[in-house]
Amino acid sequence: MGAERSHGHVLPDPADAGARATATGSALRRRMTTVLAVAFGLAILGWLLHHAGLAPVWERVRAIGWAAPLLLVPYALVTLCDALGWRYTLSVAARARVPFSSLTLTRMAGEAVNSLTPAAAVGGEPLKAYLLRRWRVSGAEGLASVVISKTALIASQSLFTALGIAALLLRLGRPQLALGWLVVLVLICFAFTAGLVWVQRRSPATALWRTLRRLAPRAAFVARLETGAAAFDGRLREFYRWEPRAFLLAATCHFVGWLIGVTEVMVIVVLTGGRVTWLDAFIIETLSQPIRASALVIPGSIGTQELGGVWLCTFLGMPEAEALTLWLLKRAREVLFDAIGLSYLARRTADIQGLKRA
Repeated sequence: MGAERSHGHVLPDPADAGARATATGSALRRRMTTVLAVAFGLAILGWLLHHAGLAPVWERVRAIGWAAPLLLVPYALVTLCDALGWRYTLSVAARARVPFSSLTLTRMAGEAVNSLTPAAAVGGEPLKAYLLRRWRVSGAEGLASVVISKTALIASQSLFTALGIAALLLRLGRPQLALGWLVVLVLICFAFTAGLVWVQRRSPATALWRTLRRLAPRAAFVARLETGAAAFDGRLREFYRWEPRAFLLAATCHFVGWLIGVTEVMVIVVLTGGRVTWLDAFIIETLSQPIRASALVIPGSIGTQELGGVWLCTFLGMPEAEALTLWLLKRAREVLFDAIGLSYLARRTADIQGLKRA
């Protein structure tokens, strides 16, 4: 019984009040955890600046001068490659409806949300699918395309990281060990990707829906999920059965994006007056990926990404101030691209709200 009436007034149900209090307390704890995590990351950044010296870092930043816009070119190309990879996972009809520029901005919006939320880089994925509905892409197809694209991204990233580990061993003068580990890691990457595809072809959404139905058989929202789950699984099966070439193209686009990231390291270091070999730039970019993923509770891996990146660069012989400048500029670039994504999201949200009011 949700409430009792007495003398014409509705008395609050203690159970409802308790549930609201619990939800409020849980939300408050999550916010406090996020604030503390960000504060911890900023403290690490402050310590790095103090240790490396603000003056040497600022001197390298000033050395860029008029060439500063060139710092954004590599990642802009990465963004386009990733958007193209996502495009290949959509149906032919959806590709014709969704403008590539809008698809790119939609992906940037989702990635911005991923950066700002400590959710293992998945918080923005449903948002990408939701924003595609403007171009009559169903929720099932949009979400399926996001899952497939993420799978292709993970596959390419795993291979990229495997190559980076082999490159590090080669850099340390262990060519035979590098070759052995490369073979093992590449086989693991292919097996892991095959496992992800196998799971997606086994109707995972329907299996999840059946579990929810057993747990809450009378819940109305569970009943509404049945059709969407079937459509989502159907799109996954259809894609992997009839469009394997599209998956390979998507993975290739993402892999090219990872390789362009190596160019970003070279461009930043050269423009700030430093020196780095292509091999070292490759190692830095490849091994920075697991470094970033190691701090899931901190939004954007603030501080921890820079700490791990500076350690890796100095291990390879780069001066500390030069290494910190590299990672601070990569962070500044990330903030700028996230701001563009969030601006697009704010505009789309305003448009949607305007349509609802109309």
